[in-house]
Amino acid sequence: MKVEIINHTRKYIINTKQLKKLIKRIGELANCRDGIVSISFVGKKRIKNINKRFRKSNKVTNVISFPFLDVVAGEKIIGDIVICPIVASDEANKYGNNFVDYITFLLIHGFLHLLGYDHIKKEDQLLMETKEEEIFKNTPQQNFIKEAGH
Repeated sequence: MKVEIINHTRKYIINTKQLKKLIKRIGELANCRDGIVSISFVGKKRIKNINKRFRKSNKVTNVISFPFLDVVAGEKIIGDIVICPIVASDEANKYGNNFVDYITFLLIHGFLHLLGYDHIKKEDQLLMETKEEEIFKNTPQQNFIKEAGH
């Protein structure tokens, strides 16, 4: 699997080597071992604009996924995951979660959306949550993100 990482934030530092290792592990556990996945880290303003443009929701959010699941120039493109670590940090603090664990969960959640999982109907939500928990339990802790200056 090829993982492309873009960090549009100044507040967070991403260890791309560890994040790529994590995404590849998530892919293995989700039975998706090859293709291209793009991960972008953005600020509140950018994720709000993306959410408004593509989901018609004028508010910030923690993660948005854009499944592609197509072959372009001989390469399978799985899709894009966009995460706002500032929102994730606020939510992790609010719910008493570890920040890196929470971002890991959001990556799993976003990845599963790329593969067609959703949580609109109750039975689909239960299926997705079960898969998220299974993947999270089998994913080693990776310190791939931290605040700049820490």
